Amino acid sequence: MPLRTDERLPKAYFPNKLPPTLELSADVIAEVSRAMWALGRLEGLGSEIDNPGAVFSSFVYKEAEQSSQVEGTAVTVSDLYRYDVDERLIRETVESDHEADIREARNYITALDDAISFLQTAGIERQSITTELIKSLHEQLLIKGRSDGDDPLPGEFRPGYAIIEEEGPHGLGNQIRFVPPKPEMVPGLVDDLERFIQLGSDWPDLIDIAIAHYQFETIHPFKDGNGRVGRLLVVLMLVSSGLLHYPMLYLSSYIERHRTDYADRLLAVSEEGAWDEWLQFFLRGIREQAEEAFVRARLLVDKRKEYESRYADKAKSVRWLSLALFEDPYFTVREASERLGVVYQTANNAVETLESDGVIEEITGNDQNRVFRATEIMDIVERPANTLPNQSEFVDLEQTWKLPER
Repeated sequence: MPLRTDERLPKAYFPNKLPPTLELSADVIAEVSRAMWALGRLEGLGSEIDNPGAVFSSFVYKEAEQSSQVEGTAVTVSDLYRYDVDERLIRETVESDHEADIREARNYITALDDAISFLQTAGIERQSITTELIKSLHEQLLIKGRSDGDDPLPGEFRPGYAIIEEEGPHGLGNQIRFVPPKPEMVPGLVDDLERFIQLGSDWPDLIDIAIAHYQFETIHPFKDGNGRVGRLLVVLMLVSSGLLHYPMLYLSSYIERHRTDYADRLLAVSEEGAWDEWLQFFLRGIREQAEEAFVRARLLVDKRKEYESRYADKAKSVRWLSLALFEDPYFTVREASERLGVVYQTANNAVETLESDGVIEEITGNDQNRVFRATEIMDIVERPANTLPNQSEFVDLEQTWKLPER
């Protein structure tokens, strides 16, 4: 958001300290129950995998994709995986603005991965979420993003006013919709938010997370990147509260689909104290995205089971590579060789087997420096939500799926 020091700005908003005074309605309590059931089902599936990151890492990419699209870019999961495999090729073959968008979305993945690793090291608890961690997230998101425009001051609170604008009627230009707190108030408000995140309230954890997200976006502590940091904070609070042990939920997809309602609901809390409507909106998003993530997760688990069975009698390199695709669906033969710990020719033979079976495809058309894509896996990850099977079609898993020992 642009910053101003114009004295003619409308009065800056100053949110109340946390927790707010509110009484949960029957509708909110019902939404909490539905969201918790959907999260529990997703968490139950994820917990049955010894190493969730080896199967569901694409969900982190999905969250980065959707968070980027909330910001108005067209980055895809495939873009991000291609960038991982061949950053130079992407830089040479796409528009510079799009490459910058990909780089920013890739920063989101790095920030989330590092924060989850930090929580696992520090202890999966909300006390691990601090102001310093929030600043670190902001720094990682913006330190190597776009190089044009004003300095976003990575890791630093904004030094001036922020304004949130909307398009005015009849071509009158943008109009100021909301002015977050004065810059000198930001540190104290973030400290108050930190205490709330760490200590919580007597309400269910999902209510705390919804309140914390509203408060962060209302404070708007940074010059740029507040939306991305705020969405990351939701994921981290879900994990640190024990509701998920791996970031399998991509809430940004819901926010992208309902971006106008999202902004309206946040503003209505500030202007009218409309907590009930905001909480219901947020909880519906948790439920819907948990349901969608569950279906994609089940499809991935079933596909992995299929590969385990199909290649049970094949060479170890083929079995290992088929399962490694879930974590790295874009790769070169040399990368496969290094990942599997086999010589190049052995890896190439495994690649040829999977390619002939339609499990992977070569996407560059080159004779050298070939890049392969896990076609079936990426179809699950990128398939539009409205074309996914209904979750009721699945029965609960009855066994733990484990990666085979090498």
